[in-house]
Amino acid sequence: MMTRLPQLKPLCSFRSPGSHLCGLAWDGTHLWYSDGDTRLLYQLDVQTGSILVTLPCPEVRTGLSFDGGHLWQIAGHPKCIRVIDPDDGEVRDEIALGANAEQICGLLVQNESYWTGPESNAYIEQYSRATRRLTWQYGPVSSADGLAIIGSLLWYTSYKDSALIAMDLQSGTEVRRYHLTGNPTDMCWGGQMFWYNDYAHKQICAVRPDDL
Repeated sequence: MMTRLPQLKPLCSFRSPGSHLCGLAWDGTHLWYSDGDTRLLYQLDVQTGSILVTLPCPEVRTGLSFDGGHLWQIAGHPKCIRVIDPDDGEVRDEIALGANAEQICGLLVQNESYWTGPESNAYIEQYSRATRRLTWQYGPVSSADGLAIIGSLLWYTSYKDSALIAMDLQSGTEVRRYHLTGNPTDMCWGGQMFWYNDYAHKQICAVRPDDL
């Protein structure tokens, strides 16, 4: 008999600016959202969802992250990471994603590393920002469409499982799993809550586990 997962109900939500919900990132004050149909990056007011800024980003694909100064967006054919200046939308760098680029979905950049998450049945991978070489693998996982790190836990959203999942960074074992409303794509940690793109309902939602 399968154990029923605890469900995280959205604490708040608002309509997404577009219909192809791709990336979601937190810059410390605002949310950034990317859309595959409009091919734009949007800076959003976290309280209302109002659009504050739009930037062009041709060939938006999946994950989005923020490194403290620049936006990192998975884009292009084949997929690569574009490092984008949030002030003017200019691409400052491009990072190749290797032979399995088209299978990469989630993206997180933090300190000296960046992480990528698979679209289906593969590993979450950690890379050095200095060398751009693979340093660690976690999993395999069914999918990792959004990524966040809080303390010693690597959190990820799974579109395939409609879930928010936590993995211990030291042991690589799953320690928590919650059911999410809809089909989550990208996700970010906003300091107090997780924000995720609910592709099924075309909205951006905030959730927080009680034990976090």
